[in-house]
Amino acid sequence: MSPEELRAKREERRRREEAAGGGALRLREEDVAQGRAQPMIRWDQLPAAVDSPHAQGPLTAQEQDSWELCKRSFAQYKEAWFVAATALDIALRGRLWRADYETAELFIRDVADMSTSNAYRQIAGAAVAALLAEPPRLELESNDLSRMRDSDVRPVVISQRAAESLSAIREDYGPEGAAEAYRTAAEATGRETLSGKTLTAIVRQFPRRAAEELDAGQRRDRIRELAVRQAAEEAAAKARPAGPVAAFAAYVAKAEVFARSTTGLADAYAAAVAADPAETERLAVRLRDHLTAAVDNLPDA
Repeated sequence: MSPEELRAKREERRRREEAAGGGALRLREEDVAQGRAQPMIRWDQLPAAVDSPHAQGPLTAQEQDSWELCKRSFAQYKEAWFVAATALDIALRGRLWRADYETAELFIRDVADMSTSNAYRQIAGAAVAALLAEPPRLELESNDLSRMRDSDVRPVVISQRAAESLSAIREDYGPEGAAEAYRTAAEATGRETLSGKTLTAIVRQFPRRAAEELDAGQRRDRIRELAVRQAAEEAAAKARPAGPVAAFAAYVAKAEVFARSTTGLADAYAAAVAADPAETERLAVRLRDHLTAAVDNLPDA
């Protein structure tokens, strides 16, 4: 199916929905969320993703219900991207897209206007963004009744790029660990939001779990330390005059970040040698070559 055919099919579907009174995408009072006057689906309203890599034929009734929820969610990319990204995950893993599309690539391009690789990056960060935007509620015991109240943690909106920057922490400590890292860094710097660039610099200096495993308290302390240092470096960079000296200072700053990130290098090497000596030797040669290139590029000073 060509892009032109996809556009024609989407327009035909829109006309059918309008003729039927709005269909699945008609704005209803209960659909309005987060103060935005447009159809919104909360992240916790989405069904669990079901892996069906070989699914064929018409959708079952349950699949159809999930597909309709997903389609309503795809419209939310600009306002609640993590909800739409999770809906993408559900539709991809269950092959729900087969109801209206011939391939997953055409489906992603039509509803999200992005590449498949970008879609999967957003899917990976969606759970982190959801935890930040919709803090968990607290359960309180009251005599023989359980009741719920909102936690004191305020909602935070995180960009797609910022969520992607937390990938290493999410891979090591889960979405909860990544969300906690973001909140800690934001609190330490006194900022409402953190850019992907700032987070990338912080996470790059944070040790991977294989090299140094930290408990929750240690992770918060380390993130707080790195965030404060990064904020100071960014402030100093803004204060420095532009020109040749600033360009050289940027290289020095890169070397400083690298040096701080090698504190667990010896332990990581020893553990790697014990697990796979041959592969470790290959990696050690690569490290040596990179360091040699850096030394060769040093000025005669």
